[in-house]
Amino acid sequence: MIDPVSPPPPRWHPAVRSFLFLIAFLLIQTVAQIAIAAGRYLAGLDPIPDGGEWMLLVFALTAPPLVLVTVVFLRLLDRRGLASIGARQPAGGPRQALRQAAAVPLAVLGVLAAWLFAIALWPGTAVRAAGWSGETEGLAGALHLALLLAGFLVQGGVEEWLIRGYIYHALRQRWRRSVSVLVSALLFAALHGLNPDFSAAALLNTFLVGVILTFLVERSGSLWSATLAHGVWNFAVSCLVSLPVSGVRFPHLLALSVDGPALLTGGGFGPEGSLLLSLLALAVAAALGRRLPENSGVSP
Repeated sequence: MIDPVSPPPPRWHPAVRSFLFLIAFLLIQTVAQIAIAAGRYLAGLDPIPDGGEWMLLVFALTAPPLVLVTVVFLRLLDRRGLASIGARQPAGGPRQALRQAAAVPLAVLGVLAAWLFAIALWPGTAVRAAGWSGETEGLAGALHLALLLAGFLVQGGVEEWLIRGYIYHALRQRWRRSVSVLVSALLFAALHGLNPDFSAAALLNTFLVGVILTFLVERSGSLWSATLAHGVWNFAVSCLVSLPVSGVRFPHLLALSVDGPALLTGGGFGPEGSLLLSLLALAVAAALGRRLPENSGVSP
């Protein structure tokens, strides 16, 4: 009987590869931002527009070259395939992917609704709704919302590809799952540090969200559910509930606001800066972290 040939070992330490991959990502994003600013300047527009929609365009332009860079990293340094970072269907195939496409957005909307309910009932805080915002009316408004949803799914997918895809799986080749989860979640939180109105509560919540998203990847073996959760959350908070998402505002459907101490409402950072969301995030992380499937952290 002939033993199968073992794949060649990766080059360099996973932390070194992860750092280089992060630098490559930041360079790609910088080039995309410069290209957008240059195009707007040549068109006689403000090179740096207000609002968050231009950020979604940056992520859309980032996605294709990031995939190419990933293929190069995986072939030359990691010596493994794209499936090893979760770029594949969830365990269970297309049917499971469809189930997650229905279940994950509903779960995300449920968490957001629970947070709004807590804000409405908590002493000293309130939710105020004043009907439709008028920013997304009619067919044009519906198409605008659809484009924003697509943009958020791309943005969420790019961030998942970067953190839970390449970096987390690279770290898992050398470190225990608990350490890899903590390090990748801390990096995810740190990358939000330059967003407007970032706070200690925002740091805590983005860290907890990073843990939750990693648990989703571990449970499904794919980036699919984490991408859905990430994109739908950002879209629902900013474009449906109409609050800042990670400190950034977008065109929105409802005229809604929350009143109360910033530690409870999130202030200018949005729900992700709220300690009430921290309680919900801890409960979700604990539920998803129970009885995770055994995994060596090394993928083919």
